Amino acid sequence: MQVLVWEERFSVGIREFDQHHKILFEMINSLIFAQEDGRDPDIIKNSLEQLRSYTIFHFVAEEAMMKHFEFEGLDEHIAEHEALLQQVVEYQDKIAANDVVDIDELLNFLAGWLLDHTLGLDQLYGPYLTRFTE
Repeated sequence: MQVLVWEERFSVGIREFDQHHKILFEMINSLIFAQEDGRDPDIIKNSLEQLRSYTIFHFVAEEAMMKHFEFEGLDEHIAEHEALLQQVVEYQDKIAANDVVDIDELLNFLAGWLLDHTLGLDQLYGPYLTRFTE
């Protein structure tokens, strides 16, 4: 799988959230490298948990700012965040139960979601919130 490369087109115009997104890119890349190197499944399991935890931290910060500045797309954003987390927990549950999990499928899901979300819904709040944060 190809690693994720940050490009300016992913920027939402809010430094804090751009930094969060860059960290998420790096975390997914770490999972990609771990898979390619054939590392111990526990390393992948722990990396996925770190990714989930950081994602929650990021979502809380994003949603708090949107709520504070009364962004109209907040409910849709929250729903998409919750759907991602539910999907990640399902993968984690399968891994914990020693079910067969296609790690390439998981990585494609995570990378695709991050790219789509950052270029999609996140781009909607950027112009709105930057009016209040500059």
